[in-house]
Amino acid sequence: MLFTRRVQTVGPIKEFVNADNFSHIRKEIKKINKKTAAHGIKASLTTLATGATAISITNILYTNHAYAQGPVEYVKGKASERIVEAFMPLVDMIQALSYPIALVMLTAGALMFMINQKDRGISMIQNASIGYIFVQMMPIFMQLIVEVGISVAVP
Repeated sequence: MLFTRRVQTVGPIKEFVNADNFSHIRKEIKKINKKTAAHGIKASLTTLATGATAISITNILYTNHAYAQGPVEYVKGKASERIVEAFMPLVDMIQALSYPIALVMLTAGALMFMINQKDRGISMIQNASIGYIFVQMMPIFMQLIVEVGISVAVP
């Protein structure tokens, strides 16, 4: 008698899964959306694949960006971003190698200057310095070229 089983009926599954269980949360989300609409932010109630319910917050301006410019332009923009991202490890490697190479050339230029070949030494130092600066600015040039290409290609 002390450990008797009690059966509690909670109702049918349809009633349990019904969205009215979250009506108070939906009201709060509507209040939040009214306040944040001016900032381009929207909250919504989302059911996850595991069955859990979560509140998702999205940036309206970002999510509707694809529809604002058309699907073809959106895909072209994403493709160019992916290509630039694919080359970034190569750019990073070249930038990392530029320091020791510039150091060797600067040292060689200083040695040339020391052994009375001033013109050749100063020329090596200048070329190494300018080359190092250009290599370090390569990502900026790359981004500039991509932006010019996008502006020329899109009518």
